[in-house]
Amino acid sequence: MNVVVVCSASGSPGASVTALGLALTWPRDVLLVDADRTPSQSILAGYLRGDVAQGRGLPGLLQAHRERRELIDALEEQAVPLPEPPARGRPAEGEKPVTRGFVPGFVRLGTIDLFNRVWRDLALTLAAVHPDVIVDAGRLGVAGLQPDLAEVADRVLLTCRSSLPSLAGVRMYLGPLAELVPDDRLGLLMIGPGRPYPAKEVAEQFGVPVAATIPWEPRGADDLANGNPLAPRWRGQRLASSYAEAGRALVSQADALRAGEPVGAGVDA
Repeated sequence: MNVVVVCSASGSPGASVTALGLALTWPRDVLLVDADRTPSQSILAGYLRGDVAQGRGLPGLLQAHRERRELIDALEEQAVPLPEPPARGRPAEGEKPVTRGFVPGFVRLGTIDLFNRVWRDLALTLAAVHPDVIVDAGRLGVAGLQPDLAEVADRVLLTCRSSLPSLAGVRMYLGPLAELVPDDRLGLLMIGPGRPYPAKEVAEQFGVPVAATIPWEPRGADDLANGNPLAPRWRGQRLASSYAEAGRALVSQADALRAGEPVGAGVDA
């Protein structure tokens, strides 16, 4: 199945919330992995409210690796269910429910360096599991994207806004990222196109397609980030609809790449 890595160049562009929104609206079974090497536990403390992990996540995978256990088995043990947002009505008859899981990230800073010996096996495992995988790689920082994750990713999406400060960060980090990721697998994920620059102009400026756009909806994003109760009709709201649309587009793009077919140039908004 597909591995989609979401990362960011500058502070607070919305990478983690976007990865969460994509996972909550993904069209088929999906596993969200918090692989941020500058950890904040934002999804665990926010949307999950910190009470469902029970010590599971990347530290558990580190222990499994030390014990020479197969990570594909340990991954299932270390994942927790990602609760569905509320929805009105019943699923359509015959509609198969989507399974959504979450692998929490680092809870202690000292674990991050110890995990260096695990990244390779974890990346290969993520590429081999049944569900699609969305990796929240967080802010790139001086270390850049973890190379093993870059190698197995079907798409790597650098999250940005359309403001000058955010785009300045893209300019700084895009070069090293492009050295790791082939052109046809690298894209921008723009939050708030047209504030002030449109997606098409940004794509032309950087020579990288905008794979998907998310509208500027700070209140809705704040609800996801902080675990506020979501409206019963959340899936029909503009923000959730944009996550779902982006997810369908990304699945189509990744499937096309795996089939050796050309991927479109991206959005023009």
